[in-house]
Amino acid sequence: MKKPLFLFTLALAAWGGPLDSSAEAPPLFSPEPPEPAAAALVETYLPLLAAGQFEQALALNDLRGMRQYLLERRLDDLKARNPELTAQDIGEMSAQLQTNELNPLRLQEILLKVMRDSSFEGMTWRIRGFAPAPEKTGGHLVSIEARTAGGQEKPILLGIKKLGEQWMVAPEIIEELMGQKPVVRVVPSTPPPAEVAAVVDAFWKHWQTGELNDAYALFGAPYREKVPLLSFLQEAQEFIARIGVPVSWKIEQSREIAPSTLGLGVVVQGSTSRLPTIMLFKKMGETWVLMDGQFRMPASAPADPAPPAGAETPAKSSAFRTDLRPDLGSGSIPPAVPAPDGPADGELPPPPNAPAGPESR
Repeated sequence: MKKPLFLFTLALAAWGGPLDSSAEAPPLFSPEPPEPAAAALVETYLPLLAAGQFEQALALNDLRGMRQYLLERRLDDLKARNPELTAQDIGEMSAQLQTNELNPLRLQEILLKVMRDSSFEGMTWRIRGFAPAPEKTGGHLVSIEARTAGGQEKPILLGIKKLGEQWMVAPEIIEELMGQKPVVRVVPSTPPPAEVAAVVDAFWKHWQTGELNDAYALFGAPYREKVPLLSFLQEAQEFIARIGVPVSWKIEQSREIAPSTLGLGVVVQGSTSRLPTIMLFKKMGETWVLMDGQFRMPASAPADPAPPAGAETPAKSSAFRTDLRPDLGSGSIPPAVPAPDGPADGELPPPPNAPAGPESR
């Protein structure tokens, strides 16, 4: 059985380690939102999911943008497979797609089913940070650490964007991100200041010796205010259970992600395997302060096995991983439902260079 038309909204995010010239740079998330209104949107949206109020949550999604994205993607696919299609053919197909596959009510039903089936109800969460989405997609990404009502980890990646003066959830950002192929790009990296490197070294030495309270104390006040000590200790215990006691660590990436803000990619080698981590520093006055750390990687990104003794551990990288893909094959099309009246959810304009088709009915 084929998957539904698309599975959209909240996808697993995995940061796969130090960057090289064969992969797109993964975003480094900052605790600071692009605007207070963006944080307010996320803080409104997540409680609705947790309360099972999915219709209200769906109202915060930009469904028109999602329809436009899927329409353009479907038409591009049809043109690639059938180069003989004329402009008139494309226009007619655009109208048919909007009436059937991309019927607004049908998409809403699919999205609601995805929400109901995704174990959001009763979940708890913590917003880890915000990052600009890749330039091609626009908008922003939000990294969320969630746990289902049954206690299962549920890392979430959310797309958001600003339309006029209003911020909305943008599921097409995640769909576009997951559909991108790796881009060849060398990301510049500069050595971190000696003060930062010393804090990193002290931080992981505390982990190595089991002095996790002292490691927690190295964080700045903003982190300690939002993350209780017990939450940090639980995360640290899960990290150690996964890779063993840290035996070595290395800063593989260091770059300025905002003025006076430094993002580090630190690979930690444990007694059984190794994992990449992210550490965020901000300069306050003349002092670099450890502001945040990302140590918990999703279960879908397995840890690398420990290398043999004496062997080098080459840097690896990976982009976001997910098995969620739009499936626009004809076999996935359930019966169409009538389109509602009104321009907000009516016919979408055809993609660039394609004429408008007949009106949707």
